[in-house]
Amino acid sequence: MTAPHRVVSLSPNVSMILFALGADEVVVGRTEHCLSAIQQYVRVWRIPEDTVSQRLQHWQAIPVVGVWPFAEAEPIKALQPDVILTSGSGSFGVHEAQTLGVADGALLHFDTRTFADLDRHMTQIGLRLDKLAEAEALIEQLAMKRHEATARLIERPAAPTTVLFEYCVCTTYDPEPDRRVADPAHTILVGGHLAPDLIQLVGGRPLFAQPGDAAKWVTADEIREAQPDMVLQYDCHGCPTARKHPIPARRGWSDLPAVSRRAVYPLQENISDPNLCFPAPLDELVDIVNRRHMKTRI
Repeated sequence: MTAPHRVVSLSPNVSMILFALGADEVVVGRTEHCLSAIQQYVRVWRIPEDTVSQRLQHWQAIPVVGVWPFAEAEPIKALQPDVILTSGSGSFGVHEAQTLGVADGALLHFDTRTFADLDRHMTQIGLRLDKLAEAEALIEQLAMKRHEATARLIERPAAPTTVLFEYCVCTTYDPEPDRRVADPAHTILVGGHLAPDLIQLVGGRPLFAQPGDAAKWVTADEIREAQPDMVLQYDCHGCPTARKHPIPARRGWSDLPAVSRRAVYPLQENISDPNLCFPAPLDELVDIVNRRHMKTRI
């Protein structure tokens, strides 16, 4: 199979992989968020920006054909791509090849939910772009980053800590925060994708979402029955709606072991993002587990 010469990436996560594989020269279209995703990858992997400045300028100049998970068909057709790469779970990021003017085999969609998925999808992209050696090297680097992070754990608990990962509380979302609706005393959204894998890596047992699951709604009754030892609170990049509903003040939550023992931890990083930047949330989880361990020893 001939490697494509004109690739359109309709996914920031895929664009990170293309950048990491050194496939910049074949990319002719991207989404509005692809450049910022690549810049995040450069920061997380501590790549000196002056060594990739020309490559970043190249990506900045690539035509924008949509904002993930949406795409504009006519601008994509005008670019005459050989291959279109997309990603997302459920209906997010899914497009029809015919609508975008390519054959079915020229549109590749990736639903990345686990580390195994991420490795497999990097291999598939490497094979398609004649970058297999680069993909295999990247997979080894990711494995090393997981090892280096978990090696910092002070001690693994004798029994896994049960962990609830609160991803979002808004049952009705609106770009305007004041119009969002939330009732976390009744239901919350538990994060999936890479979160269960990461929680297991640091010695935890994820509640409600297991490796391979997407996010799912869970009732407060189910949470009270599960009695989590720890709560990780992300709430969509610090959504102001969530701040109106602090966990200790929610009806029925004060009796949870995580709350009574003050094991509720706000997260700066999104541990569910299925992309190459997972070393940052993994490092944050290791720091939380170590801090909790030191606290229980006092």
